[in-house]
Amino acid sequence: MSENDESQQFGQGAQPPSTPPGGPTPPPPPPPSSYVPVGNTSGTGGPVPEEIKGWNWGAFWLSWIWGIAHNVWLSLLALCLGWIWSIVLGVKGSEWAWQHRRFDSIEQFKQTQAVWSKWGWIIGLVGVAISILWFIFAVLLAGASAVSQGGGL
Repeated sequence: MSENDESQQFGQGAQPPSTPPGGPTPPPPPPPSSYVPVGNTSGTGGPVPEEIKGWNWGAFWLSWIWGIAHNVWLSLLALCLGWIWSIVLGVKGSEWAWQHRRFDSIEQFKQTQAVWSKWGWIIGLVGVAISILWFIFAVLLAGASAVSQGGGL
């Protein structure tokens, strides 16, 4: 097409449209810093829904075991920091689990954490009961040892 033909087709001094043959190109995606995911953000490190936040008994009682299952590698600090880190896991565990492991829905997340909570309480209470029995046994053994040596209590 000659320049004269284009001016007749689009008018004097007008330019032909710059639309590519396949149609207009879509705008580029927003930069990552301005991207706010919509819907299920679990496993993406993205925002945590409000209904997820709160105390997590499974993370508290089962600390590093729970953390490995949820890809929360910070939970391994419980091996060094003990109860202090277990409390941190209880406070932040639900948020960290949502951010580091993929769940199908908030409901599935809550069901999964309820199972961890149940087993955490069972194992935690059994551990406390064994500790109490061990303490009683140690006191009785020390008392029996003192009596056998003639010292009495």
